[in-house]
Order: sequence, then C-alpha cells, then structure tokens
Amino acid sequence: MDAFDHPYYRLNKRLLLLVGQWPYQDSSEHHFRVFIVTLGLLNFIFPQITLLCTCNGDVEIIIASMAPISALLVCAFKYYTMEFKKDKVIGNYVELEKNWKLCINLEEKLNYLLFGIQVRLQFTRNNIEYPIFSDILHIVNNIYIYIVFLKVYIYTCMTMFLVLPFLPCIMDIVVPLNESRSLKPIFRGEYFINEDENFFPIYFHMSVTIVIAITTLITADNLFLMCNSHICGIFAAVGYNYRFRLENFLKDQTDSISSLDHLSNHKCLETIRYSIRNHANALKFAELIESCFSISLLLQAGLSLICMSISLYQILIVFKRSAESVRFIVFAVAQLVHLFCMCYPGQRMIDYSTDIRIKAYNGLWYKAPLAIHKFLILIIRKSLEPSCLTAGKIFVFCLESFATILQTSTSYFMVISSAQ
Repeated sequence: MDAFDHPYYRLNKRLLLLVGQWPYQDSSEHHFRVFIVTLGLLNFIFPQITLLCTCNGDVEIIIASMAPISALLVCAFKYYTMEFKKDKVIGNYVELEKNWKLCINLEEKLNYLLFGIQVRLQFTRNNIEYPIFSDILHIVNNIYIYIVFLKVYIYTCMTMFLVLPFLPCIMDIVVPLNESRSLKPIFRGEYFINEDENFFPIYFHMSVTIVIAITTLITADNLFLMCNSHICGIFAAVGYNYRFRLENFLKDQTDSISSLDHLSNHKCLETIRYSIRNHANALKFAELIESCFSISLLLQAGLSLICMSISLYQILIVFKRSAESVRFIVFAVAQLVHLFCMCYPGQRMIDYSTDIRIKAYNGLWYKAPLAIHKFLILIIRKSLEPSCLTAGKIFVFCLESFATILQTSTSYFMVISSAQ
C-alpha cells in the first residue's frame, strides 16, 4: 500500500492537491492551482497596502493594518516555501516512504502506525510478554489527533472571525437602539468605494481570500507536522531497537557471554548494525527537514512576534467596546496557539533524538559481545547532540523559544502602549 494513502497521511495529501503542492500531480493542474492561490493572497494584501498608502501617516490605521499583513505574510512564506523548495519537499516524501520500509517487524510497524497513543501494547515471544511502548511513548495524544485539533481550532477561529462582522445585527435584535448599528468589515482596507453601501461585496471578497490564506497555512503546517511526527517515530523506533530488540535477543540466549556461539554473535552484530543504519538515516532525514523549514520558521517567528504585539495593543485600545475586542482576542489567541503548535514539535524532536542514548545505555549491553560495546559508545556520542529545528540557524524552535517569543511580544506591547 502507498504510504500516502494511509489514513494518517490521506487528508494531508488531499490538501496538498487542493493548493497545488502535491509533487506528483499534473504540471498544468499544479500551475493553475498555484495561480489561484497566488491571486487570492494578492487580493487579500492589495487593499491593506493601498490603505497604508492613503492613510496620510495615521498611526492608528498603520497599526491596525500591520496585524493582517503580518498574518498574510506568514501564510505566503509557508506556501512558497513548499513551492520554491520543492526538491527538498520531494526528498522528504522519498525519505518518508523509504523509512516506512524499515519497519521489518510487527513491533516497529505498530510503533509507526500508533505513534503517540498512550497505550501499553504487548507482544509474546517464547511465552514471555514484553511492553513495546512503555519506555517509548509517554505523550497523551496521538499526533494525528494533534494535527486534527490544529485544523479544527484554526478553522473555528476563522469562522468566528468571519461571523463577527454580523454581530451588530444580532445586537440590534437582542439589545435594540434608536438607530441601527453599522456593519464593519473583517479588516480595514481601501477599495476606493463606499464601504457602507458595498459592505457585502467587500465582505465576500475578504472572506474568500481569508479562506484561501488559511487553507494554505493549514496545508503547510500539516506537511511540517507530518514530517516532524515521522522523524520522532523513527527516533522512537531506533531507541526501541537499541534497547528492546537487543535486550530481548540476549534474554533468549544464555546468561553467560562466553557460551554465545558464532551464530548468536553474528545476530547481535546484525541487530546493532541494522539499528545504526536506521539511526544514520534518521539523522539525515532530520537535517533534511531542518533545511527545508528553517527559513520559514524564522520568518514565522518574527512576524508572529509583531502580530501578537499589535493584537495585544488593539485589545487594550478597544477593550471597552466588547464587539471589537472579541475579534482581536480571537485573533491573538489563534496566533498564540499556532505558534505553540510550531514550537512543541521542535521540543519533541529534541526529546526523542536525545532519548536514544538513554535507551542504548539502559539495555543489556553488558551481556553483549565486546564489539557491540564499541558500537554503543559511538551511538551514545552521536546522540549527545540533539537533532533540532532551528529558525534560520539563529535559535532553536522549542518550548523555551515559545516562552521567549511570548515574553518579547509582551515587552513590545508595553513599549507601544507606553508611547501612546
């Protein structure tokens, strides 16, 4: 079965086909879909740019325009990362398919298919039960559920954002005034027409472009999370190979090393060599993922910092006007959750890559032949330096970076608010 037809990857494949980024789709279809997405992104940013050019230096309008522009640039950078780094993206797919073939036994196959589920599956060998995932998987949610949650959350925030302009109509029914409340667009923009008289055409235009932008964002994030979860699964499987496969093999032998025959020694060496090859492939795959997404993560970090700072400032300004403050609160929280969902996979990659040395050391290495001892020393030294996701080689994407970005954005918010 093609790996990308598995339910784990099927939705991501459909989204990539939708936005024209599936590397194996027809060339003409690819160019057409890229043109549609590019047209949608340009149609979103054009009214914002024209508003900046015609605002005559109005600081309030400039600040209000920076948040949607920053959010759009995040979507655009992520999308065109997939487009301009297509060779590396294809390399990720090739490595992903190749690594699936490394699952040569049932235990490792389950490790890939069920990676992230909080369970304790067991297999039986010589009527003895061994826990497969007790030392491999300690997270609460399946990565697939994590990806689905991200999709649902962002699309829910988008839907709320698209519905909020009609809140004055609802308020006119619930709490009527002597006059009707005016409808306000999703974002301010310059269309060179009367916005009050043409509210619905402007709203329809913004809604379509926002849906296109959010879909490209979700697709790029799915690709990133898919590669990240796969490399974490590989590291977990490699750690399992170093400890449980070798340990279970040695348990089947006699306790005396001297009584291991030539065939048993050969099997021990083959087991550790197989694990080392998988480890080397995992490290190369991790480097490929890092080189593919590094610049995109750097730009996202910088723009998210600007976007959250401005959103916090806008919440402070319009806090007493509940209808508008809800809009900016939803936008700020969506930015925060999205940034966390990008930093957390980087932390998992660090944890699983460094956990290999612990599993290699905790196994029954002292019962193995002397040649395996030398191999294990090399393995431990190789896994001392974690595989990580960097933002343009400047800083590492992890939970500490998330806290730093959040703290910095809050500091910028305080500076902006104190300057007013």
